[in-house]
Amino acid sequence: MRASRTIAAALTTFFIASVLAVSVQAAPAVQNKKPEPKATAKPSMPKEIEAVIQEGLTARQGRQDMPFSFIKTLILPARDNSLYPVFYFKGKNSDLGYAPSLTGSGAMETTLNAFFEFFQADATGALKSKLGYKTQTVLTTDGTNYSPDKEDWYTMGLAMPPGKYTIALVLSTPDMKKISVAYTDIALPGPEAYETTLWPTDPIIVTAMDQVDQDQRPTIHRGFFTWGAAKVVNNAAYEIGAGENLEILFFVLGAAAKDPAAPRPTLDLEVNYEVQSQDGKPVIKWTPQSYELYLVNQPLPLFQTIQKMDEKGTVLSEEKKPLGAGTYNLAITITDKVTGKKADTKMAFSVK
Repeated sequence: MRASRTIAAALTTFFIASVLAVSVQAAPAVQNKKPEPKATAKPSMPKEIEAVIQEGLTARQGRQDMPFSFIKTLILPARDNSLYPVFYFKGKNSDLGYAPSLTGSGAMETTLNAFFEFFQADATGALKSKLGYKTQTVLTTDGTNYSPDKEDWYTMGLAMPPGKYTIALVLSTPDMKKISVAYTDIALPGPEAYETTLWPTDPIIVTAMDQVDQDQRPTIHRGFFTWGAAKVVNNAAYEIGAGENLEILFFVLGAAAKDPAAPRPTLDLEVNYEVQSQDGKPVIKWTPQSYELYLVNQPLPLFQTIQKMDEKGTVLSEEKKPLGAGTYNLAITITDKVTGKKADTKMAFSVK
């Protein structure tokens, strides 16, 4: 397997200069200093919105005039020992109010008010509001193959210090006649979580990456997420076509720099990849790959090598075939060659 990085290679200059500047720096090993307390925005919600949030907070289930729900959270690195959770949620086009754009572009769009409120438990276990935002967003989609019954995914993200949180997201029409709320809980580990081990983020299938202006506050995006100055389009369904490459992206925290005193410290990571069947049997295995950054972006060609051998075990011929349709696991083993620390992670995906 060639060690080309098809997406990251095209964006290396901007990525190192801009994205790493707003995230963890090139040496991702644990910093001993604790993050300094940050001033938080005082929550300020319309009374009607706050009432809707409080009504469903205990049960984590509330009003749903426009049904939507959280589906997962992707945790990425951020500066000053914070982390950057990306919250994914899904909703049906018709429920979220898409209509033909008034610009005449042929696109479908919807305008929504979004209210975010973040809670933490106090010493008694009662949830107390710590942070709140309000924003209005215009979401668009191509009108060519638009279906009101199609369900799509959306994201929002922001840097947060370690801790346990409950997040309430409220979506409403601009006139506030329709209001929906959804909740999710998240635990963000502190740097002690990767003092003695490596801590890889969940691998994702990435299809495109571009440079954008950094979000100044939590912002809803359709079909992609932002991290610093990077716009990342990922395959949230984890489904690819036969013969397509599996382009993956993840981060590794807790690795040690080869030379911490270097102007731009680098790492020495070795990563092994193996596609496994649902029962754990190896299907495809590649030669180990090396990385100097804590960001790992790797295209993996999904072809099996079929060998024909005689009765003595001599290889008579080889044939490469695309990985067949089915559900698989990508098993990843990461080794920090500086410290010897290791970690394993997996990603399920399907070939259609």
